[in-house]
Amino acid sequence: MANKLLTFSYIATNAETNLVRGDLKAINESSALAQINRMGLDLISLTSKKESVLNTDITFFEKVKPADVYNFTRQLSVMLKAGVPLIDALDSVHSDQSNPLMSKTIQNVIEDVSGGVSLSNALQKHPKVFNGMFVNIVMAGESAGVLDKVLFQLADFIANDLKLKMGISQAIRYPLIVVGITVLVGVFAVTYILPRFSTLFTNTRIELPLPTKILLGLDQFTQDYWNIIIGAIIIFAFTFLRIIKTKKGKYEWHKLILSMPIFGPIAKKMAISRFCHVLDTLDRTGVPILEALKISGKTAGNAFIEDRLKNVHKDVNMGKKVAFSINRHTYDIFPPHVLKMIQVGEDAGAMDDMLKEIGDMTDAEVRDHVLKLTATLEPVITVIMGVMILTLALAIFLPIWDMYEALSTG
Repeated sequence: MANKLLTFSYIATNAETNLVRGDLKAINESSALAQINRMGLDLISLTSKKESVLNTDITFFEKVKPADVYNFTRQLSVMLKAGVPLIDALDSVHSDQSNPLMSKTIQNVIEDVSGGVSLSNALQKHPKVFNGMFVNIVMAGESAGVLDKVLFQLADFIANDLKLKMGISQAIRYPLIVVGITVLVGVFAVTYILPRFSTLFTNTRIELPLPTKILLGLDQFTQDYWNIIIGAIIIFAFTFLRIIKTKKGKYEWHKLILSMPIFGPIAKKMAISRFCHVLDTLDRTGVPILEALKISGKTAGNAFIEDRLKNVHKDVNMGKKVAFSINRHTYDIFPPHVLKMIQVGEDAGAMDDMLKEIGDMTDAEVRDHVLKLTATLEPVITVIMGVMILTLALAIFLPIWDMYEALSTG
């Protein structure tokens, strides 16, 4: 049975001979002593504390950020590379955690590994923190006996992925904020401001202009059928989510995304980037090519592309070259110049370097694509927002102007 992490209270002195008190978690007293030694403290006393139910961490609403996973991976790889035993390395990384859910997760991993479970199997029990790609890469590193190298390369991959996603989120943040504000202003005006003028307009019995009629009609429609509208949205969302969770539905949805005019090329390039970066990571650390292809083929993030890459693995397993197999099954996904680069890299015996070059180049293309997209969208969104505001202004002020003229002539 796995050992459970215990809480220890310690009293020690630091390098300046000042008294230091604190608590730490460890699987046993020896591990606690090792932690204290690593902190450079001279121990005076060490006592085990009993955990109260009231002190149990509530992690239901906690979330582990990708940056937390990166820090865990990088720290663990450095310690393993330095020759620190796995349990002690995990224990040390655990002591530095500030995220409650990440801390609890590592605690459970330590308990499992202490009980004889492999690191990959222990991580696999926490899919909300460590995804399938992460677990598979760790498993490959364990099998090949290069866990420290694989973790180091994996940390680089996570950092690169974070950088790419951050660049995309920063690029689309402004357009999304503008769209959100525009929608809120429009809804507020139609449902709150305009109805208050409608009674006034009706009492005057003037002919309402077209923009006012349209907006008042829209407001009346939503008031009369709001329950049907909300019900239809909920049913559609529920049905859509159920469908794309099925294997067939997910496959068809991801295939549709790739065919979209604007988002398709970006999704395709991101899938190519992930595949090349993961394959480079595994190949560079000495993982057998068949195992590397099997794992990297599952990391594209698109079910349609991943299905194609399964055939690549089958071909290579039958003795065909990697470049030939990728060209055969993904010629309509991978650009010709990428396929040529993979072939040149394989022929020259430097496929890992070529894969890294392709991954970096594709990342740059994605960032450039997103920047161009946002540069195009910003003026379009501004025009749409201007038209909406103009329509609202006309819907409110044209009847007021007509009322003024009627009163002036009357």
